Amino acid sequence: MHKVTKERNYWPHTIIGMILATVVACAWTIKIALDNPVEMDTFYMEKYQKVDQNINEIMELQEKFNAKYDLRYSTESFVMGKNSFSIKLLDKENGKKIENAKVTLLLSRPETNKDNKEMKPSKIENGNYIFDVIEILKPGRWQILTKIEIGEFKGYSKYEVYAAK
Repeated sequence: MHKVTKERNYWPHTIIGMILATVVACAWTIKIALDNPVEMDTFYMEKYQKVDQNINEIMELQEKFNAKYDLRYSTESFVMGKNSFSIKLLDKENGKKIENAKVTLLLSRPETNKDNKEMKPSKIENGNYIFDVIEILKPGRWQILTKIEIGEFKGYSKYEVYAAK
Protein backbone atom coordinates (compact mmCIF):
# COMPACT_ATOMS: atom_id res chain seq x y z
CA MET A 1 0.00 0.00 0.00
CA HIS A 2 1.25 3.31 -1.05
CA LYS A 3 0.58 6.37 0.93
CA VAL A 4 -0.88 9.10 -1.28
CA THR A 5 0.22 12.59 -0.38
CA LYS A 6 -1.76 15.51 -1.48
CA GLU A 7 0.07 18.63 -2.53
CA ARG A 8 -1.65 21.82 -1.61
CA ASN A 9 -1.71 24.87 -3.85
CA TYR A 10 -1.95 28.16 -2.07
CA TRP A 11 -1.75 30.44 -5.10
CA PRO A 12 -5.57 30.75 -5.49
CA HIS A 13 -5.77 31.89 -1.86
CA THR A 14 -2.98 34.39 -2.50
CA ILE A 15 -4.74 35.88 -5.53
CA ILE A 16 -8.03 36.21 -3.65
CA GLY A 17 -6.18 37.79 -0.69
CA MET A 18 -4.46 40.32 -2.97
CA ILE A 19 -7.79 41.29 -4.57
CA LEU A 20 -9.38 41.77 -1.13
CA ALA A 21 -6.38 43.80 0.06
CA THR A 22 -6.68 46.05 -3.02
CA VAL A 23 -10.39 46.64 -2.39
CA VAL A 24 -9.68 47.51 1.26
CA ALA A 25 -6.82 49.85 0.28
CA CYS A 26 -9.06 51.65 -2.25
CA ALA A 27 -11.84 52.07 0.30
CA TRP A 28 -9.36 53.39 2.89
CA THR A 29 -7.93 55.88 0.36
CA ILE A 30 -11.41 57.17 -0.49
CA LYS A 31 -12.29 57.54 3.20
CA ILE A 32 -9.09 59.55 3.87
CA ALA A 33 -9.78 61.77 0.84
CA LEU A 34 -13.33 62.50 1.99
CA ASP A 35 -12.24 63.24 5.56
CA ASN A 36 -9.49 65.65 4.40
CA PRO A 37 -10.80 67.83 1.57
CA VAL A 38 -8.44 69.93 -0.49
CA GLU A 39 -8.29 73.51 0.76
CA MET A 40 -8.28 76.30 -1.79
CA ASP A 41 -5.13 78.38 -2.09
CA THR A 42 -5.96 81.89 -0.87
CA PHE A 43 -2.78 83.65 -2.01
CA TYR A 44 -4.59 85.96 -4.45
CA MET A 45 -7.66 86.37 -2.19
CA GLU A 46 -9.94 85.57 -5.11
CA LYS A 47 -11.83 82.49 -6.25
CA TYR A 48 -9.51 80.14 -8.09
CA GLN A 49 -11.63 80.32 -11.24
CA LYS A 50 -11.10 84.09 -11.48
CA VAL A 51 -7.37 83.71 -10.80
CA ASP A 52 -7.11 80.98 -13.42
CA GLN A 53 -8.80 83.18 -16.04
CA ASN A 54 -6.67 86.25 -15.27
CA ILE A 55 -3.32 84.80 -14.17
CA ASN A 56 -1.32 86.47 -16.95
CA GLU A 57 -2.71 89.90 -16.08
CA ILE A 58 -2.18 89.25 -12.36
CA MET A 59 1.46 88.25 -12.94
CA GLU A 60 2.08 91.33 -15.10
CA LEU A 61 0.63 93.63 -12.44
CA GLN A 62 2.71 91.85 -9.80
CA GLU A 63 5.93 92.44 -11.76
CA LYS A 64 5.12 96.15 -12.15
CA PHE A 65 4.31 96.39 -8.44
CA ASN A 66 7.55 94.65 -7.40
CA ALA A 67 9.60 96.94 -9.66
CA LYS A 68 8.08 100.10 -8.16
CA TYR A 69 7.37 99.35 -4.48
CA ASP A 70 9.12 97.81 -1.48
CA LEU A 71 7.05 96.07 1.21
CA ARG A 72 8.38 95.45 4.74
CA TYR A 73 6.77 93.60 7.66
CA SER A 74 7.41 94.59 11.28
CA THR A 75 7.33 91.19 12.98
CA GLU A 76 8.79 87.73 12.64
CA SER A 77 6.69 86.02 15.30
CA PHE A 78 3.46 86.19 17.25
CA VAL A 79 2.70 85.28 20.84
CA MET A 80 -0.46 83.55 21.95
CA GLY A 81 -3.20 86.08 22.57
CA LYS A 82 -3.45 89.60 21.19
CA ASN A 83 -0.84 90.89 18.78
CA SER A 84 -0.36 93.86 16.52
CA PHE A 85 2.01 94.50 13.66
CA SER A 86 2.50 96.84 10.76
CA ILE A 87 3.65 96.84 7.20
CA LYS A 88 5.57 99.64 5.54
CA LEU A 89 5.24 100.43 1.86
CA LEU A 90 7.96 102.48 0.16
CA ASP A 91 8.48 103.80 -3.36
CA LYS A 92 11.74 102.25 -4.63
CA GLU A 93 12.63 105.26 -6.78
CA ASN A 94 12.67 107.94 -4.08
CA GLY A 95 12.18 106.07 -0.78
CA LYS A 96 8.94 107.97 -0.18
CA LYS A 97 6.40 106.35 2.14
CA ILE A 98 3.13 105.39 0.47
CA GLU A 99 0.01 106.26 2.47
CA ASN A 100 -2.78 106.02 -0.11
CA ALA A 101 -2.73 102.28 -0.78
CA LYS A 102 -5.73 100.00 -0.38
CA VAL A 103 -4.39 97.18 1.80
CA THR A 104 -6.22 93.94 2.54
CA LEU A 105 -4.64 91.33 4.77
CA LEU A 106 -5.56 87.69 5.25
CA LEU A 107 -4.16 85.87 8.26
CA SER A 108 -4.20 82.15 7.51
CA ARG A 109 -2.87 78.77 8.57
CA PRO A 110 -1.14 76.93 5.69
CA GLU A 111 -2.95 73.65 6.23
CA THR A 112 -6.53 74.93 6.50
CA ASN A 113 -8.81 77.85 5.68
CA LYS A 114 -10.88 77.41 8.87
CA ASP A 115 -8.87 80.00 10.83
CA ASN A 116 -8.69 82.66 8.07
CA LYS A 117 -9.14 86.24 9.23
CA GLU A 118 -9.44 89.05 6.68
CA MET A 119 -8.44 92.48 7.96
CA LYS A 120 -8.00 96.09 6.94
CA PRO A 121 -5.50 98.39 8.63
CA SER A 122 -6.87 100.01 11.79
CA LYS A 123 -4.75 103.11 11.13
CA ILE A 124 -2.08 104.49 8.83
CA GLU A 125 0.74 106.48 10.42
CA ASN A 126 3.81 107.78 8.62
CA GLY A 127 3.64 105.12 5.89
CA ASN A 128 2.97 102.30 8.35
CA TYR A 129 -0.23 100.33 7.88
CA ILE A 130 -0.99 99.18 11.42
CA PHE A 131 -3.09 96.10 12.20
CA ASP A 132 -4.19 96.02 15.84
CA VAL A 133 -5.87 93.31 17.88
CA ILE A 134 -4.87 90.23 15.96
CA GLU A 135 -5.81 87.37 18.22
CA ILE A 136 -3.72 84.20 17.83
CA LEU A 137 -5.30 81.17 19.50
CA LYS A 138 -3.15 78.37 18.06
CA PRO A 139 0.63 77.99 18.12
CA GLY A 140 2.56 77.16 14.97
CA ARG A 141 3.00 78.51 11.48
CA TRP A 142 0.81 81.34 10.18
CA GLN A 143 0.80 83.13 6.84
CA ILE A 144 0.15 86.81 6.31
CA LEU A 145 -1.25 87.18 2.80
CA THR A 146 -1.36 90.78 1.62
CA LYS A 147 -3.14 92.37 -1.33
CA ILE A 148 -2.14 95.95 -2.07
CA GLU A 149 -3.70 98.24 -4.66
CA ILE A 150 -2.20 101.62 -5.54
CA GLY A 151 -3.89 103.15 -8.55
CA GLU A 152 -3.13 100.88 -11.51
CA PHE A 153 -0.65 98.80 -9.50
CA LYS A 154 -1.69 95.64 -7.69
CA GLY A 155 0.62 93.41 -5.68
CA TYR A 156 0.36 90.28 -3.59
CA SER A 157 2.68 89.08 -0.87
CA LYS A 158 2.98 86.06 1.38
CA TYR A 159 4.88 86.35 4.66
CA GLU A 160 5.25 83.58 7.24
CA VAL A 161 5.32 84.08 10.99
CA TYR A 162 5.40 81.64 13.88
CA ALA A 163 3.25 81.79 16.98
CA ALA A 164 4.68 80.50 20.24
CA LYS A 165 3.11 79.88 23.63
